[in-house]
Parts: sequence; C-alpha cells; structure tokens
Amino acid sequence: MDGLPSYHEATTSPDWLSLVASFIPVGCWQTCCLVDRRFYRQFNPRLWQDPLVVIRQLGLHPNDDLTWYRRFINKHIQSARLETRSMVRSLDFRDFALRASGLYSTEASERAISNSFRTIPHDFPKLNCLLLDGHPELDPGSLATNSLSAHSLELLDLANCRQELTPKLFNPAFFRDLVYLDVSYVPGSLKTAIQSTLNPRLLPELRVFKARGREMDDATASLLFLTFGRQLWSLDLSNNKLTDRIIDDIVEHCFSSLSFHTDAHFEREGKLTLPRNIGSRSCGPFEFIEESEHSLYFNHPERYFADSPLYSQRADQTELQEWQVIRSNGLGPLKRDDAKAFKQLLLDDATAGATGPLMASYHGDIRIAKGGITHLYLGGNRVTTLGVERLLRNSSGRLEHFECDSCFHVPAPGRTRVTGLLGSAHLFRPVVSSNLRSLEVHHSLVTRVPTIAIEGQSLASTSRLAEGPLFKNIRRAYPQGFEPDMNPRISSLTLTHIPARSRGAIIEQLTGFLDLVSAQQKAIKQAATISTGRGPSVLKGLRHLRLEIEPDFTDDSVDSSTGRDVDFDKLLDPGDEDFSNDTFSFFEDESRGISSRSKSTTRASAVAGPGGLAPYSHWTSGRLKSFPYTDTQSEYLNYQPELSESWTGNMYSIPVWIGSGTIGSSAALNEYMWNLQDQKLCSNVGPATPNHVAAGVPPLSYIFYAAWDAMILPRDVQAAVKRAGPAPFRDVAAAIKEYRFRKRGTADHWEGQIELVRTKKASRYQSSEYWR
Repeated sequence: MDGLPSYHEATTSPDWLSLVASFIPVGCWQTCCLVDRRFYRQFNPRLWQDPLVVIRQLGLHPNDDLTWYRRFINKHIQSARLETRSMVRSLDFRDFALRASGLYSTEASERAISNSFRTIPHDFPKLNCLLLDGHPELDPGSLATNSLSAHSLELLDLANCRQELTPKLFNPAFFRDLVYLDVSYVPGSLKTAIQSTLNPRLLPELRVFKARGREMDDATASLLFLTFGRQLWSLDLSNNKLTDRIIDDIVEHCFSSLSFHTDAHFEREGKLTLPRNIGSRSCGPFEFIEESEHSLYFNHPERYFADSPLYSQRADQTELQEWQVIRSNGLGPLKRDDAKAFKQLLLDDATAGATGPLMASYHGDIRIAKGGITHLYLGGNRVTTLGVERLLRNSSGRLEHFECDSCFHVPAPGRTRVTGLLGSAHLFRPVVSSNLRSLEVHHSLVTRVPTIAIEGQSLASTSRLAEGPLFKNIRRAYPQGFEPDMNPRISSLTLTHIPARSRGAIIEQLTGFLDLVSAQQKAIKQAATISTGRGPSVLKGLRHLRLEIEPDFTDDSVDSSTGRDVDFDKLLDPGDEDFSNDTFSFFEDESRGISSRSKSTTRASAVAGPGGLAPYSHWTSGRLKSFPYTDTQSEYLNYQPELSESWTGNMYSIPVWIGSGTIGSSAALNEYMWNLQDQKLCSNVGPATPNHVAAGVPPLSYIFYAAWDAMILPRDVQAAVKRAGPAPFRDVAAAIKEYRFRKRGTADHWEGQIELVRTKKASRYQSSEYWR
C-alpha cells in the first residue's frame, strides 16, 4: 500500500463473501453468479477476467480451442454488453490453440486468432494483459493497426513469436502504458526497433524488459542502456552476444549514483574503503573490504537481525529525501518480474477494483520511481569473471536479483576454456551487494570446481581434471567459497552447470554447503527465540536452493553402486512417492544460456609452458635470485600503469606486494612469488580480496592478479589430463538424494526447498559453434 487507508476503508469490515471467493472452485463460479446480485458482483468478474484460462479450467478440450475461440469472438463478444466485455483483462494464448484440429488448418488458426487482434481495443476496452509466448502461429503485427484506443495494455509477452516484429509496432497508443514487455527469441533486429518506437517517448511506463536470444551485440545493448537510462528496474539480456564492453555503459546509464553502501553495519559485515581515488579499467576503483573482528568469520551474534527502520529527527519528514537511500531490510518477499506473477498481480488488482476495496493496489510497486535496475539477467553471454566482478562492485549495492550462470575465468592457451566464479564470493556479501536477495550463478561459487572444456577431450576427462588438479590449485589460491552466513539476506540460490557425475569433490562441496545451510537454520531459530516482543525482526536465511544438473555422459569408470544402476527417470519423477516431502522436488527444464580474465592474464597463461619458468616444485628453500627480488630487498614493488589503463585517466604509482622472495609456510604465496619472476605476469594490478588475505596476502595490499591467477591452470594441460587418473564417478543426483534422506527426521534436516533439475540441452562446450 502506498499510503494509509482512508477512514472508510479503515472502519468498514470486508464482506465475508469477498474473503472466501478466491477459495471457491472455478467450476462453481457460473452457479454462484445465479445466486443473487451480490454473488454476481463477486464471481462474474472472475469468470470473465481471463477467459482463455478459465475456459480450459472449465473443461474445454485442446482440440476444440479454435472452434470455441471463433464462436467466442464472432458471436458471444459481438452480443455482449460493454460492461461485460470490459471485465476481460487478460488474453493468455500460451496454452491455447497450439495445434490445428478438426476441419481447420494451421493457416486457418493463424487467421482466426491473429486477425482478431485488429479489433482487440474495441472488443475488450479494459484489456491489460496479452500473452503469446511460445505460440507457433500467431502474428502480432496486426496489433500495430490499433491507432485509436482509450485504454492501453500493461503486460505484453511476445516471446518466441516466429514472425518478425515491425519496427513501428509500439507506435499506437495501445502500448503507451506498457509496464512489462517480453520480445525474447523473436527474429529481426532490435536496434532498428530501439531507434524507431522502442523508447521512453512511446513507452514511458515500461519497467520490465526482456530480450533474450536476440543476437544482440554490445553496440545495440549500449544503445538500449542510453535510450532507457534508469527507467527500467528489470532487464533480461540472457543468451545474446554481449561482452565485458557493456559493463561500463550499464553502470553509467542504468544505475543511480546514490550508493547503498554504508559503514553502519561495520561490526557485522565489514566496510568498503578506498584509500586513494585510483583504479584500473579492467578492475574499476581499487576498493578494499576492511574487516571487523566478527565480519572476518561471519559470526556476529546479530548477523541474522534485520536492519532497523530509518528514523527522522523531524516529525514532518515521513519520506526519504532525494539524497537519501536505504537498503531493504531483507524481510519482505522479493519483487517478482516474471510474466506469471505480473499477470496475477494485475488481475488481482482488477478484481479488487471490481468487487470492492479488498486489497491494496500494486501499481505503485511495479511502477517504482526511476532508480535504476534491480533485477539483471546476463546468463549465456560472453562476459568474464572480471566483468561480473566490476559490475557488482560498481552497482552501488542496488541489485536485488542477479543471474549470470556462466563466465570465463581464465583464458587459457590453445583450445581450453575454464568457466566459473572463482574467488568472487566476497562480492555477494552485504558489504558489496547490499540489497541482493536472489542469485543464479555457476556452481563453482560454492564448490570451487570450475567447468573446463578442452577440444578433443571427453567430458569424463575434463571432469577429472576439474575435480583433481584444478580443484587443488583453486583451494590453494582461493580458500573461501560462498557460505550461507556470508549473506543471510539471500533467500534463493540457483547453482548451474553441475555435472551429472562427480569423482567426489563436487558432491562433498554441495553436501558440505547443505550442512552449513542447516547450521544457519538452527542459528536463526535460536536468534528468533532471543528476539521476542519488541526485539528486532529476524531474517529467514536461505530457503530455496536450486541445483541444475547437466545431461549425463558416458564413461567406463562409473561407480556401479551409484552410477549405472541409477534410474534417472524415476529419480527425477515428481510423482515418485519417495519425493512426497515438499522440501525436496525434482523438475525437468531447459538449460539456459556461457567468457576472460584480462588480456594480461591471457599473455600470462601463454608464457607458462615449455621454455618458460621451471616448475614451481623445484623451489625448495632459500630466496629467489631473479627479478624482481634482485632489484629490491623490500616486499613491495613500485608500479605505474599505462595511462590508458587508469580508471580515472590520471597517472599514479602504487606499492604492489611481491612478498619476501623466501619460501614460507603458505603454498599460495610461494607460487605467487615464483610466478613473479616472469615479468609478463607482473601486470593486472588490483586490491587484495578477502580470498587473497585468507591465503596469506597482507590486508589492504595491492597484488598482481596475473601472477596469482597463473597458479590455477596447470602449465601442461594435456599432461595434467593424463595424470588425473581413472577415478570412478558417482551420480550427483543420487548422492544429494541419499544425503537428504539420511538427514530427514534429524536435528540436521534443512526445512528449506531443494529443486534438483536435470537440464535437457547438451552442454554448450560440446557444440561446434563454441570453438569457432
């Protein structure tokens, strides 16, 4: 509710019929309309507001869809009163007339429905929602002929339409109040539409825009950011051709300059510090996380308490000033931006208006002020780990939901690709991502096991390499994976691209994460018992975990006890009695959309091979006797970047930590110092992150990222694949199932919901287009 209720609303008791109406089965609505006028006012709007969905619920067979629709449009609507036709608020064709039947061909189906779009404003003068997503025949082009209309759509879903949209489609006033628009997987150029009608001048109320799979390049995306600015709060650009070049543009145009970062929660979460106003174009400003005694270990006794309300010193000041921002308290549900939720929200609002002031209007929530993007989807593009990190650091903590299911971490020489978010866990903490509530990322954020693709190598071989030598190297370089208590404000987490089989590391990391979630649940319950009466509200913690498992692969070394004997179809059957518990569910789904550290890292990886440095293992004692340790006795090297690499455009020099040059107790630091002997690895400077500090780097120091990342990938990848050995694989889904059943009924059982999804699409790494 935007404001306080009126006196009449506050003192009038709601009609009991309006309270129970939503619980009455659809099949009884027609009968209820015949009781009296009071019942008629309650149930007639429900019967008409979404006719295509309601008629299916009333028993219409799919084979009769077209016949019924032609009779509905040509007979019933033409004779219906204006008051009745005004009750129609939604036409949802997503599950309607998907196949031709009877005497009518597919061409007849197309003509019957598509031609009816010409008269939609006249036939349904209060229509709010039009959804065509996935319909094989419908041509929305005739919507462009609706030049005169007293009412506008608010939701338009054209995803997966096979007809190319005319650039002037959104010119009519029929679209002037659009809040939600989905033009995903539609043929044609989006750039032309942006230049003509897809802009704020014709769509001033647009807030949610989805353009998945439109072959969009960086130039078109930058034009979109520049055109809409901070008008949108949800933007889905998944499965396009975007790279890191869009990061600066989206930060500049789509995020407010006001920051949600604050030092008020230093003891619980730490704080961001910028010792000097410097940075690099690849990294952004050189900000550090300064830790408190508790934030370092995520163990503050009040870490589960929601933020206190903002109090003003002035009694007449009830709203935030234009220069004030305050992050969400983390208690309310995440604002939904999918078509189903949006449609239901608009229909509930329309029903409330037609049957009485039962509920508050939602229009203020979906048409929030132009504060910039809060929901962002970048999965299936060509962004890199550095790009994602720069985006999160520079988004000022505004993002509430973020998806980027894959990004290249280390560009390796030859035909090798490493994908994952390694060493990035700190960026999802509240100190950086202040409003984050929902997240979908590559599973390596939790498991620290990357996805590696090597042309000519099987999935089994690369999986052994990822869970063997790479996992060992990553744990050494990045000791911290993401844990639930790093951000108790995150309520939903989706981990993508999980291999179907594991030699052990992925299973151990996932079950270990579930142990941590269970421990968080116990701690939150304990905190709730302490916070009673007028105490602070308690966060819910992680309540939904979705694990997306890739298709199975074959190998001769599968563990027979948990591999070949597994019935995958039964395992993923929601109707199986073993999965009747609502905290554990399985679904089938299509996999969604997949990119480099920096150019300096590419060069770094290229030199690590024959003819380069001797293996690090040859260094057993003493001090290094080559550059940079021959030039200085200090642990710091003065570094001055190229002017073109400076974030501010100004020249600067900083001391970069290089270590003592003497072998010590930390294997990561020893290898870092060894790698620095290659001057090509003395590049890509950045601030030490909590992962670097955990590995032994002094806090608030600058390091060479290129030298640090060089320890992840083996210098001879092909040899490492052969050395990985024929370790047997276990089935990941079966292992998670076994873990859940073992914990059920015990104090360690997590009461949240797990979705275990087996994706249908083959891995992108196996596609021939991937290697072009």
